[in-house]
Amino acid sequence: MTSESLQSLLERLNKNDTSSSLIYCRPLSSNVDFAKIWLDKPKLTDSVTSSDGPDVFYLIKNDENTFVAIVFDMIRDLHWFVHPDFRGNGYLINAMKNTIIPHLFLSRNEQRITIKEFEIGTDNFKASEKVALSLGFVLGEDGEYLLSHDNRITENYNFGENTPLSQDRIDELKKQINFLGRSLWAIQTEIEMKFGETDYSEELMDLVHQIRCNNWKLEDFYWAIKNKDKLS
Repeated sequence: MTSESLQSLLERLNKNDTSSSLIYCRPLSSNVDFAKIWLDKPKLTDSVTSSDGPDVFYLIKNDENTFVAIVFDMIRDLHWFVHPDFRGNGYLINAMKNTIIPHLFLSRNEQRITIKEFEIGTDNFKASEKVALSLGFVLGEDGEYLLSHDNRITENYNFGENTPLSQDRIDELKKQINFLGRSLWAIQTEIEMKFGETDYSEELMDLVHQIRCNNWKLEDFYWAIKNKDKLS
């Protein structure tokens, strides 16, 4: 993603504009949310070769709950961006040092970031390099900076704050599961009617049953969590 697209995403987040995206956040601290974002909502018209799944981000907020910076996690690389209106306040460095880097190291032993002057310009290069070096990244080859786990403490790290769902939302999710199950059932029926009962049509029917069973599994899960919260 370009810096322009990251800025656009920040601005849409601050406007609570989810018209074209699906955004799911898990608070890691008062100023950082871990987010999985479907930049384009799944559609029936999507190509079967469309990229699968959401992209992973860290969303950084100020004390007024305004999103001021964003970090795009590409596993082997990071792309961070601070909104021009909020630069020079230490939001990125503090969030990276206290929350994001420990969270990254829960799933990897090293982190790389690529910073190249000819790609982002002199001013952005100097600013990004300053942040990287202050966080302990070491310059490698071809514009890559490397940060090793270095026995950082992650054993007691906060894995995020649970956010309860309402019964109404659970009911909506159950309807979505039911729709998915019935849609697959329609596909299974067409395959069976065209080709007869086959191993594949039976596999599809098994999958239909598994999907539709999740209606009740979701309900049971929801109440198990609610009862656990009451006891804690």
